[in-house]
This record gives sequence, C-alpha cells and structure tokens, in this order.
Amino acid sequence: MNVGLWISRRLRLGASGAGSPAAVVIAVTGVGLAVMVMEFTLAIVTGFKDGIRAKLSGFEAQVSVLAPIGGQNYGNTDFLTYTPALDSVVRSAVPADADIRMAVRQPGMLKTDDNFQGVIFLGQSAKSDFGFERANIVDGHWPDFACDTCDNEIVLSRSLAGRFNLGVGDKVFSTFVIDGNVKMRRHRVAGLYVSNFGEYDNSVVYASLRGLQKVAGVDSLSAGSLDIRGIPFDEIENVSRRLREALVDASARGTFAGYYPVDDILRTGALYFNWLELLDTNVAVIFILMLAVAGFTLVSSLFILILERVRTIGVLRALGGSRPFIRQIFIDLGLRLVGMGLLVGDIVGIGLLLVQKYTQILPLDPAMYYLDAVPVEIVPWQFVALNVGVVAVSWLILMIPATVAAHTDPSKAIESD
Repeated sequence: MNVGLWISRRLRLGASGAGSPAAVVIAVTGVGLAVMVMEFTLAIVTGFKDGIRAKLSGFEAQVSVLAPIGGQNYGNTDFLTYTPALDSVVRSAVPADADIRMAVRQPGMLKTDDNFQGVIFLGQSAKSDFGFERANIVDGHWPDFACDTCDNEIVLSRSLAGRFNLGVGDKVFSTFVIDGNVKMRRHRVAGLYVSNFGEYDNSVVYASLRGLQKVAGVDSLSAGSLDIRGIPFDEIENVSRRLREALVDASARGTFAGYYPVDDILRTGALYFNWLELLDTNVAVIFILMLAVAGFTLVSSLFILILERVRTIGVLRALGGSRPFIRQIFIDLGLRLVGMGLLVGDIVGIGLLLVQKYTQILPLDPAMYYLDAVPVEIVPWQFVALNVGVVAVSWLILMIPATVAAHTDPSKAIESD
C-alpha cells in the first residue's frame, strides 16, 4: 500500500475546515482555461492548415509531369504526349489509387462589350474525380465535359461573373493567342463556383480539355501536364522524388527522347505553405504562455494549501516521515488539482469545438482568411499528447512548493498551531 498516496487522498480539497475553496477553484480554473486555450489552438490551427491545403490541392496538382525538355517535343514545346510508355512509368512511381489527369492551362482573356480580363482556362480529363470542383458550385451545374456538345461550356467564379455581369446561361467571348495567332471562342456559362480562394477565384476558369486542345491545335493525347492528385500530403515529396527518378531512368534507357520535368505543390504553393509554417510559431508561443499561467496558479494554490496544513506536515515529520515522503504527498495533492482541471478543460473545450465543427457559428471573412468559418479539426492523438504533456509539466512545476513543504521544520510547524 502506498501510504503517501493514501494520505494525499485523505486531505480533502476545499471542504469546510480542511482547505481553501478559493485556492482549489483558482487552481482548477487556471488549469482548465489553459487546457481549453491550447485545445482551441491545436484544433483551429490544424483545421486552418487542412482547409488551405485542401483548397490549394483543388486548384494545383500535388505532383505534375511537365512537357519534355530536349529531344523530340512532339511538335509543340508546351505540350507532352500521353503515350502508353509514359503512363507505365508514371504509374510505377505513384500510389495505385492516385488520380492522374491530363491537363491544359491555357492563358486567355474573357471579353464583353464593356469589360475584359486575363484568366487561365483549365481543362482536365473528363473522367477525373471533380469532387472539389463540384462542391464549390453555387449556381448552375458542373458540365459533363465528356459530351461533344460541352466543348464551349465554362465554369467561372461568382466574383468573375459579377465583374462581367454574367449569369448562368449567358455567353462570353474568349480570346487566345496561339503561336502569334489570335483565336476567339464564344463560351456559355454553365455554372458559377465559390472557393473563397481569392487569387484563384479571380483567375481560374474551368473549360473543356478537348476544347482547349482544339484551340491549341493539338491532338487528344496532348496535354500541358499530367496532374497527379489524391496523394497524402506527407507523401508528396517522396512521390515527387520517385517519379523524377523513374523518368530520368527511362530517359537514360532511351524510352523517351527527352527529359520530363516533375513539379509539385510544395514548390508551386510555397508562398502559402511558408505562411502556414509561421502558425507553428504562434502555437508554440501560446502553449508557453498557457503553461506559465497554469503553472503560476498551481504553485500559488498549492502554497496556500501547504500553509493551511503546516501542522499536518509537522506531525508527519515528527512521526518519522522523510522529506521525499512529504514531497510526494503534496505532489499527489497538486496532481489531483491538475486532474480536475484537465477534466473540466477537456469537457468544456472539446464540447465547444464540436459545436463549432458542426454548426460553424463563428464566421470568418473569406477575403482575409480564405475560409468562411473558423475551421476545427480534432485529432485525438494531439489531444492525448496535450493532456500527457500538461501532466508532465505540472509534475515538474509542483516540485517547487512540494519541496518547500518537505523542508518544513517539524517543531516549528507543530508550535505554529
């Protein structure tokens, strides 16, 4: 039987004549608030990162194979030909369930009688998984770009449509400059989308891959790039490296006449990812401040409880209790306060986070944050690690007042009563 633990449990917290309710309330509240703030920080920062990454991955390919450099460029230096040999090499280096799309990003200009703007027309394989694109549609529909009659249909953002005073079903002229020649098409607006990702909303217009291939004067096997999606974020760098090595080896064996460059979202979206990395610094600062708050309240509250139990300490020391024995009693007492604080913080904190996750009652300005509500992503292992970390740091902090209690002179402690 652990006598020290038994004694610490017998020391009631906040009961009449046995402790200060105010000290207990302050300690539990301090720990609970600190845990809540740290949980809010973890869930919101994780949710924000996931939200931005999802939007960026919706517009940019996670990994791309670009047009070949050197050798035979198939008549157009801006396009590659998706041959069976290229398909075989690419699939050998990427996950089996990866989404490989032929894509054409063609600069052009939208024009009406009183307005014009440069945009990027994006065409992708008609059988691709357009879940991200469909989820952003707010008016109209996502065209079936596989049908022959949809080559002149486009989907543009609601912000772009507002500038041109366009609605679903309206027609607009599109202008392209191909090899020095100006080509015009008359497109019909099939749908409007909102992603709240301003830079892309103001520039990306979805169009038919076949229609853009006709504008560029290339065949149905030609694409500006092969876009590979559906890769876990932490695997992007490895997949990109494997694919690059596979293409280099194939070129060295003579499978290809030129070298196919490989790009990935970690480079094309570096500005956003560097910005997101700065959030980790904010998280560290908040954690340090919250641990300092929790530590201060714990130390001050335990000192109050120690002062109220000076005679008990004296009696235990007089009965032969060692200093480590006394120290452990008050560490256990302090950890009881920590446990109560963790329980309160977890229940209230996770409860509020779940409310926000499923109701999104706290909005954000999409123009500034790219999201229309405070994002929440609860990752269980992060919260478990947070609780374990709080207990570990609290144990170290509680050593200070517990050590002071252990060095109390027994004769003076008994006389002080």
